[in-house]
Amino acid sequence: MSTTASATCHLEIRQGRPVFVYNGEVISQAIASDPVDRARQFAGSGIHNYSIQPVHWHNGIFADSRFWTGDGEYPVPDPHDGRYCLEHQAPALLEIDPEARFWVRFGDHVPDAWYRANPGHAQQNYTGEGRPFTSPQLSLASEKGLADVCAAIRHLLGWIEAQPWADRVFLYTFGMSGEGLTCTNVGGMIFDVSPAMQTAFRAYVRGKYADEAALRAAWEDDEITFDTVRVPHDPELVAARAGVEHFIAGNQLRRFRDYFDLQRDLFLRWYRAIIRAVNASTRTRPVPFGIDMCKQHMLGWQHNLFFAGMGPGADFLDMFRASGSIDVGELLDEPGLDLLWTPADYTARTVGYGWEAEGMHESMLIRGKTCIVENDSRTFSPTGGEDRCVGAFQTIEEVRAGLLRNAAWCLSRAGMDEWGSGGGAYFDDAAIQAEGLAPCVKLLDRAPCLPHVETEHAIAMIVDDSSPQWEDGTSGYQNLACIWQRVNGLAHCGIPYRIYLLSDLEKAAMPDYRAYYFPNLFMVDDARLDLLRRKVFRDGRLSIFGPATGITDGETLSAEWAGKVLGVRMELFRGHSQHHVILQGPHPIAQALPASLTYGDPLPYGPLLAPAKGAVDPVTEKVGMGVVNWAFNRPGLFVKDHGTHKIAWTAALPMPANLLRELARWGGCHVWCEEDDVIQASDSIVSLHSVKSGPRTIKFATPRTVTDLLSGEKLGEGLTEITVEVTAPETKVYYTGA
Repeated sequence: MSTTASATCHLEIRQGRPVFVYNGEVISQAIASDPVDRARQFAGSGIHNYSIQPVHWHNGIFADSRFWTGDGEYPVPDPHDGRYCLEHQAPALLEIDPEARFWVRFGDHVPDAWYRANPGHAQQNYTGEGRPFTSPQLSLASEKGLADVCAAIRHLLGWIEAQPWADRVFLYTFGMSGEGLTCTNVGGMIFDVSPAMQTAFRAYVRGKYADEAALRAAWEDDEITFDTVRVPHDPELVAARAGVEHFIAGNQLRRFRDYFDLQRDLFLRWYRAIIRAVNASTRTRPVPFGIDMCKQHMLGWQHNLFFAGMGPGADFLDMFRASGSIDVGELLDEPGLDLLWTPADYTARTVGYGWEAEGMHESMLIRGKTCIVENDSRTFSPTGGEDRCVGAFQTIEEVRAGLLRNAAWCLSRAGMDEWGSGGGAYFDDAAIQAEGLAPCVKLLDRAPCLPHVETEHAIAMIVDDSSPQWEDGTSGYQNLACIWQRVNGLAHCGIPYRIYLLSDLEKAAMPDYRAYYFPNLFMVDDARLDLLRRKVFRDGRLSIFGPATGITDGETLSAEWAGKVLGVRMELFRGHSQHHVILQGPHPIAQALPASLTYGDPLPYGPLLAPAKGAVDPVTEKVGMGVVNWAFNRPGLFVKDHGTHKIAWTAALPMPANLLRELARWGGCHVWCEEDDVIQASDSIVSLHSVKSGPRTIKFATPRTVTDLLSGEKLGEGLTEITVEVTAPETKVYYTGA
């Protein structure tokens, strides 16, 4: 591979698929991010893209960097200081693979000496603890901290760009310690009470309220003054929540909401500054740039409950609201942000489940950008794998099926991934390299030659990432509506799904789909209703709405806006309850499913919405009855055909896969497979991932020429369906383009 002193790389969309163009040539999207000492194995699998990163761990201090050692101290590192850093990693990789290209990963690690010189700038929770993980993290309110991080980035990238191997760098990425959220919040604490944040919060409150009388009215506190304003403590919000329902109105919890609103302003400021610092450093030699952030469909993520088996479950804080990561569409628009680099969702990695990026991939794709997903799938590898972790592949058959499922995500969704270890040697086994990675490398090598053509026959989950504003700060509802509805329902309904932000509906590049799912459209006003009418309520398309759709206009809780959205008279029931639905009645949807199919969850939340008495026709519209509380005897699932469009409303979540399949079929969406296998498909790629052996039929919306991408066999032309034999666990991948 030849390079020049001005070798550049950029991301562009070719044939609908994002590709890296390096020195004018499209390169493979197969990427390995294991340490250099394991790179030889990946090189043997045909990979030429590798990651390198600055070393931060030294003498027991995690954030002790060679490029930033203290306040205002940005030295040129000594290559003989004994640390295996960038100037050693790059030449070592070139020796292993002369065609190697480099992806450089760096983050927000601040030297301890800087913190000692600048007390009060690190995040701190109300207990006084400032180290939620192995090292402190800057408060989002620290202006000096942000300025110095940007200075460190410019210094690091300036040094890299002056190295003899700089031409090999095709990608830069930045990772905050909390992966797009704050370490305080990921650690289970709500408020950053550091001196820097106290100063910022007082200034924010002074700027928001005209006078102290307005502040007292909003906070419902006759004693508060601008001088006595302070950041709340976690127990104060917990106590205040006892006096409100899950969905809030007016000035309820306003003191706490003001802090969260400030966090969003600071969040946007931080990441915009990082993006601009990197771009200023790469003007001479442009290189794509990405950040680990914006995981909006992970709203409701109960991080500690999953990873540590601890925490309050449904009452776990809404980390996105507390960290300021809400309503991020404008940040994704930022010039110079080319991609999101995130892990895959840890919730569901076991074979048999779907696979999903934590980042908002489709939202990036319609902006001409992409996601790179960390494919750190745990395996049985005998030299360091984490085979006891949930989802770890236990056999070589699981490795092959699981990694091919992940590669099929990239092909069918026009995304990218990278094999990383994250803490163990997951791929350090000859069989794993040969049977697991090598087939995927071949697929990813070919990906740039396979046009990505979107299909309308998919379910688009439309996430309103501003919705936490109208909740009480807990994560329980969003966990059901966004995460588990995707994991247990959308991924297994026999129809591919996509994920977008509500604000994406305004984008001209937003594709059309036959079915939409709105899990958290709590706030509706005239502007949002007009958006639905323009972009969704037309051409006979189906929209599926969750229990609290339209419950607020931003100030008042009512059933008015739900009625306008659904075209059905609705009522508001005060109080909170568990939510379940049992299917019954003559509607074809209910008749197509098992008798007495019941779904829902015991999580209590409210107020409740329900169709007004007599508003739903019991024969043509009612599909199921709600089982909520003693005072509730109304339909819990209904559908309505408005002619121009169709709607469905459910009083409970998550809906099972077979119900979603029948709703989508009723809405005119093509069903690709009648089993609950994982179908990942576009108009040019279709894959089936299954843990159940036996015959499967995959159906196409129109006649297709079908080629098996793994064997290269052409199965036929003008095919409307294929029947294949599955030997579980197995993933099959087909090309259906011209």
